[in-house]
Amino acid sequence: MKDKNFSMVNLSKKVIGVDVSSNVLVMSFMNKEGKQTILNVYNNKTDIERCLKKIDVNCYKIVVEATGSYSSKVLYYAYLLGFEVYQVSGLSVKKYGEAKNQISKTDEEDARLIRNFGETMKMLPYEPKKENIELLDQELTLWHDLEQEKARFSLKLKSLRQKPVLNKEVIKHYESIIKRIGKDIEKLQERLPKLEDEELKDTKELLESITGIGKKTALLLLVSTNNFKNFKSAKALSKYFGVAPRMYHSGNKKITIGKCRTSKGLIRSVLYVCSWSAIRYNKHCKALFERILQKGKCKKLALIAVCNKLLRLVFGIVNNKRKYQPDYI
Repeated sequence: MKDKNFSMVNLSKKVIGVDVSSNVLVMSFMNKEGKQTILNVYNNKTDIERCLKKIDVNCYKIVVEATGSYSSKVLYYAYLLGFEVYQVSGLSVKKYGEAKNQISKTDEEDARLIRNFGETMKMLPYEPKKENIELLDQELTLWHDLEQEKARFSLKLKSLRQKPVLNKEVIKHYESIIKRIGKDIEKLQERLPKLEDEELKDTKELLESITGIGKKTALLLLVSTNNFKNFKSAKALSKYFGVAPRMYHSGNKKITIGKCRTSKGLIRSVLYVCSWSAIRYNKHCKALFERILQKGKCKKLALIAVCNKLLRLVFGIVNNKRKYQPDYI
């Protein structure tokens, strides 16, 4: 039985594998004579476009290693030029290389491995975020950073006030920094509605109807999922954010139940805070939390289960385009 996520690909187009670093892209592809070609391209708009315009968009598709901001340029500009573009995680490529017994580690070898992965495995096509969602993503990241800075300086000020002898100028300086950061957060919050289109506003309103999901959490969920595109099940959404239950059982080894880990640490931490409110005011989440505690499980595990529950509610609300109804049967 074939795995639907890793089935063999019927290659209608040749694959260009792209290994990404901050300054240089290493591309591996087969030329018309069937020989491997390696190209080194500077990771900037001008060089990427100049290189890709020389390649036939009807003959090649592009598979890029996901490396956050470093890979965003080649993904975006290749998509605009009309290429079929795919993104693969570094972990998937690493595991694929282990299965292939690859022992060498060079940029050229990595690019070839990524190309081989694209020639073998089936992947979902890459679709860039709309401009307003990308801008919102950057605003929300800034919001999070500002709040962390404010909390850090507030904690320092609180600690400083415990000293028997205080420097009033230092106290004023800390207070000034905290006040300025607060004003920056207020200005940022005023900018956010200007970046929300009608589709985003409608979906955000649906999410905010769920008890436990606030404005910031709703926006973070929308931005990080590109308005929930490419999610066909609630389980896929939970796995994406790393709160889906996981089981490990091998031979006589003890079964370990935990959560599948992903890189979405910020969203998980925000959802975890939301779960505190949900177990008090959301009847479905409260019932789940109490049921897990009655089984003798720890509180943290129960809260993670509540995070999972919130995401399942989110998926159901978005999928059905209906506001949350606490008494719905």
